[in-house]
Amino acid sequence: MSAGDSKQYTVEDIKTELRVAVRQLGELAHSDTSFDDFCETLLGKLVKLTGGHGAVLWQAGPAGSFQITHKKISPDMRIDINESMHRDAVKQVIHGDQPVCIESETLREPGTPAKPNASECFLLMAPVVNRKRENFGTLELLQRRNISEAAQEGYLKFLVRIAELFQRWHEFHDLEKLSYSADQHSSTMDFVTEIHKSIDLSETAYAIANEARRVMKCDRVSFAKWNGSSCKVTAVSSQDRFDNRANVVRKLGRLATASVAGNIPIWVTGDTEGLPPEIVKRLNDYMDEAHSRTLAVVPLLNRPNESVELEFKPSARKKPKKMGALILEYFDEDVSQDRVSDSMQLVALHSEIATANALEHEQIFMRPLWKRMGQISSFLFRDHFAKTMTGLAALALLVLYMIFIPTELEMRVNGVIQPEVRRNIFSQADGVASMVHVDQGEKVKSGQLLIELSNADLEMGIEEARGQLVVTQQRIRESQRQLSRMEQLPEADAIALMGRESQLRQQLVNLETRLKLMEKRQSRQSLVSPIDGTIVTWDAKNRLTDLPISTNQFVLAVADFDGPWVAELRIPQNQVGYVVAAMDKADEKPLHVEFRVATNPNIEFTGELIRLADRTDPGDTGVPEFRAIVKADIISKLEDVRPGAGLTARIHCGQRSSGFVWFYQVIDWLRMNAFF
Repeated sequence: MSAGDSKQYTVEDIKTELRVAVRQLGELAHSDTSFDDFCETLLGKLVKLTGGHGAVLWQAGPAGSFQITHKKISPDMRIDINESMHRDAVKQVIHGDQPVCIESETLREPGTPAKPNASECFLLMAPVVNRKRENFGTLELLQRRNISEAAQEGYLKFLVRIAELFQRWHEFHDLEKLSYSADQHSSTMDFVTEIHKSIDLSETAYAIANEARRVMKCDRVSFAKWNGSSCKVTAVSSQDRFDNRANVVRKLGRLATASVAGNIPIWVTGDTEGLPPEIVKRLNDYMDEAHSRTLAVVPLLNRPNESVELEFKPSARKKPKKMGALILEYFDEDVSQDRVSDSMQLVALHSEIATANALEHEQIFMRPLWKRMGQISSFLFRDHFAKTMTGLAALALLVLYMIFIPTELEMRVNGVIQPEVRRNIFSQADGVASMVHVDQGEKVKSGQLLIELSNADLEMGIEEARGQLVVTQQRIRESQRQLSRMEQLPEADAIALMGRESQLRQQLVNLETRLKLMEKRQSRQSLVSPIDGTIVTWDAKNRLTDLPISTNQFVLAVADFDGPWVAELRIPQNQVGYVVAAMDKADEKPLHVEFRVATNPNIEFTGELIRLADRTDPGDTGVPEFRAIVKADIISKLEDVRPGAGLTARIHCGQRSSGFVWFYQVIDWLRMNAFF
């Protein structure tokens, strides 16, 4: 069909050859051939089939310009045309979206003679579109001049048919790109989904190793965890279990340790130039065992979130925390880092995020227990019906527990500790404490003088009575002398004298009785200790010296610290009923009591309730209280014993239902205020 062919072709042969050529070019457009190879083959076929001088592909360039990107022109072809006019014609075809046939003479400058040896030809142009039917260039055929008008139209239609193959090439390769992109997106989403499924570090490590191997299309991926000073391999792709003591695993861990410790990523395909000597040594040790052709170690760091505020506070920036390393291995090929750079960045980024989340959750105290409790909670409260049934079941169990499960009923009361033997000393006479011989904390003996009282009126009365007694005795003696001479006196004077003597004697008896009473009162001015013990009255000497004291007034207190001690409880009247009921039920067996003293609450004392008052006494706040005595071994446990120290006690009053124990005070209040 070309000009140089000597064989004669029929019309049917030409059509058949054209159909075969178009079909072959169509198959080429649907292959993996690059655009340059496709253009080279298409232009060659076009020139051969049409017998033209050449073919050119114009494509749009930057800023709306057009330039020749591919061409197939005969070496002896010389065309005399204006380049600017030629470009305008190409642009018109692109913008007009219609094929044209132009004579080369029309593209010559008017009035310019033709150059010698210049070829005259037809310029057949057809627009070229991409997959979106957007014009991006022009396919131009340089055809012989000696063809008919019908042949021109035939060649132009054939050129349009050939130009349509560019659209097919773009459609096929764009679909290939879309399919590859979809596969990559699907693979990436699967990777992200799998590694973020679990917050368990072991499961996350295995997911990263297995999924990274698939995304990176490598032979083996290992995950090493940083434990503060070294790395330990915790997961290997496609291996559920492996021996950590194996030589290859230990050497891999040492290599990961060197990489993470210095935060030095490693990508080795045989050349170790630029790596630190320590890493090179460990790398060679491992490569001798593993025989990997390509090895990559990527440190995984927990990078803190950067904020604008921290930019102005360099000291406040947090350093990335080391978490571990990802080790990739290719056994059969040398893989350059640029080839998998994008995938590597994605895998490293999401591996860091997943590992950081897993490590954060691994640090939660008692995480397995909280996880199990969360599962139970999710089961019990999954919806409104489950919540309702769970609440009803819990309420029913609580009611049954309150009714059928007994609990110890304990009365919580306050009190003080006191020596069992103690005495309060009261004044038996009025007076002023002129001499105080003891002070607080001093030990005294039974009968020892403690305080001397003075009463000026009593002392003056004694002196006056003694004087009257002497005068009365003198008068009696005078009356007796006169009565000794009674024979010499008249009878009436003698009788009067005897009556006066009798009166004086009666007066003497009265004076002696009065004097004895006042002396007895005076003897009571001295206060003595009734027992052996210690003075417990605070600052007795300073407070009592020169203090006026009335009869029956409390003055001092003496207690025997060396004897036994007891706990004196003060039971409110709304609790004493339960104590009495428990004592009756115990059949004279003492109730068990536990208490702690405020001066040393670390020690718990136990004792027995031995005595309960029959009547109330006003407490410190004026509220009636029942006093009770608890016998306990206090001296042996408490070193620093102080009388009157406060305590809190629990009186065990027997077993009752749990509901009653919890709400007995509410029940009592309802009985007193609502039901009575």
